[in-house]
Amino acid sequence: MNPKPAPPSLITLTTDFGTRDAYVGSMKGVILGIRRNVAIIDLSHDLPPHRILPAAFLLREVCPRFPEGTLHVAVIDPGVGGDRRPVILEIRNRFYVGPDNGIFGLLVKTFGLERGWRIDNARLFPPAERSRTFHGRDLFAPAAAHLASGVAPASLGPEIHDPLIPDVPVCTVLADRLEGEVLWIDRFGNALTNIEDSLVQQWARGGSFRVRVAGRTLPGLSPHYGAVPIGDPLAIVSSFATLEIACNQDSAQRVLRLREATPVVLERLG
Repeated sequence: MNPKPAPPSLITLTTDFGTRDAYVGSMKGVILGIRRNVAIIDLSHDLPPHRILPAAFLLREVCPRFPEGTLHVAVIDPGVGGDRRPVILEIRNRFYVGPDNGIFGLLVKTFGLERGWRIDNARLFPPAERSRTFHGRDLFAPAAAHLASGVAPASLGPEIHDPLIPDVPVCTVLADRLEGEVLWIDRFGNALTNIEDSLVQQWARGGSFRVRVAGRTLPGLSPHYGAVPIGDPLAIVSSFATLEIACNQDSAQRVLRLREATPVVLERLG
């Protein structure tokens, strides 16, 4: 007989709430009020407000690096109070709590879904005590705390099998070029694109190419940020294993006036 898994002892929080207001502190207070002896780690609270895709990429990159059994709470929730489902997902022996709006979709797409549940237990989460605008405090934080206290996910609501997968712009592959775009821009002004490094290597087959972006031409991939003079733009493989447009010790967003959906094109030479 298999022993019952130990309840999570580590909870991470990811939001677009920032740290100036009471929102993150309120969530932590609710969690600790239900499950006192649990460690809470902040992944990020400075994600772009209301933007699902940057959060989905961050979660896919960061959360699998935590130990199995970790419970990840993520609240980027522009549809709060609406029809989107509040969910618990189990992916690679880790639990994810938050809105079913695509925020966990890249994790599901990459690693597969083990099981999922809708948070819908009126006894544990009375609708009358649930605000219309702050489900992070009134629904997701207590759900995480109950899970960390040993409550089975099935006790929080019915099982689901179809979490939302976000639409990610697809890179176009042609014989002489790759056509992609900027997906999001980090705090350094680096622009992360939808052009995967593995796709670049497969397409280039060791040949030379140039990168065109915002009216500028960059000579292929640089090995590191310092490979160009300070202030100059470059193309490099990001830590997410995608093509990144950056500047040496400057902001590519500012220098090149980049924004989300700016086209990025790789053109084969010769």
